[in-house]
Amino acid sequence: MRDENLLLASLPDAERERLAPYIGEVVLEFQQVLIEPNEEITDIYFPYDAITSTIQEMTDGGAVETGLMGIEGFIGVQLWLHARTTPTRTLVQVPGKAHHMRATDFVRHVRDTDSPLNTLCARYAHAFLNMTSQTAACNRLHTVDQRLCRWLKLVHNRVRRDEFPIRQEFVAMMLGVHRPTVSTAANMLQQAGLIAYSRGQMRILDAKGLRDGSCECLEMIEREFEKMFK
Repeated sequence: MRDENLLLASLPDAERERLAPYIGEVVLEFQQVLIEPNEEITDIYFPYDAITSTIQEMTDGGAVETGLMGIEGFIGVQLWLHARTTPTRTLVQVPGKAHHMRATDFVRHVRDTDSPLNTLCARYAHAFLNMTSQTAACNRLHTVDQRLCRWLKLVHNRVRRDEFPIRQEFVAMMLGVHRPTVSTAANMLQQAGLIAYSRGQMRILDAKGLRDGSCECLEMIEREFEKMFK
């Protein structure tokens, strides 16, 4: 089976063939910015082994992740919701491949027409909004080690491989904490045999242990994404 984003893979064959001329494959590089704050959304991406993050940035220079996207969804949901711009930034946190559509093609051949992809986009928009609200609650109520387990398992579920590049300072931004706090939590997970981290490479050693170490938010987030494809 060819590599495929789950939204596109769920389309009827005839619809996938209809959209094929407007969809290309691209490589997404680490920290590549896909959506700039308050600038027009020009491209839509359907990742299948890359992870992107939506970042909320503050005027004092602080930033925190409010949602992540991978094989289950697409980048540019704001455009599907008829917003031409968004105040958040979307960038690549785990490099990999994605399907790509120009925003003009997406609007014409998907959003503004009778495409079955619209139903999937609506389900994804709901699940993504649930993720953003659950993440806000998680960052306020749960411990850093629980949040780190939750975040790593969300990424692991989407890249579908046990090793991927990641930087501690980037994880700190994702969790809304300082880097020393992430280092302490990561060391705890390493000592417990859940992960191995060296020179910017994260290796998941015990995926079940990560799931067990996560707070309830992991299950609540993933449950809504699973509903999309039932």
